[in-house]
Amino acid sequence: MLYLDTSAFLKLIVDEAHSPDLRRALSGLTPWSSVLLDVEAHRAGRRLGLDAWDVAEALDAVSLISPSESTFATARTLGPDTLRTLDALHLATALELGADLEAVVAYDRRLAQGCDETDIAVVTPGRTERWWRS
Repeated sequence: MLYLDTSAFLKLIVDEAHSPDLRRALSGLTPWSSVLLDVEAHRAGRRLGLDAWDVAEALDAVSLISPSESTFATARTLGPDTLRTLDALHLATALELGADLEAVVAYDRRLAQGCDETDIAVVTPGRTERWWRS
């Protein structure tokens, strides 16, 4: 299973650097994410002037997981001190996939660093390997 964060999801609905690479990498796959993605994607869509129906349609291709109380408890202490709140919640939610989690797909430096610190593989199609370390 691949866990998709908001920085990656937005590349699926907005043409940005690495969007074609990401679309190819996810072709035929159903990524997973937290229900937080729904709010983050719609808020970003409003800022970017995207149609809410287009955002909702793209979200239909993602399996969304509701964070549990234990997810929030894990997020409180997970990763480096620089990890932001929503990124910590995404990382904690990804961990709930357990052994089925193959990697987190993220283009956010802090989240990638948090994954790295917790020994979770990070996939960023189109970027150099371990770019977040530079």
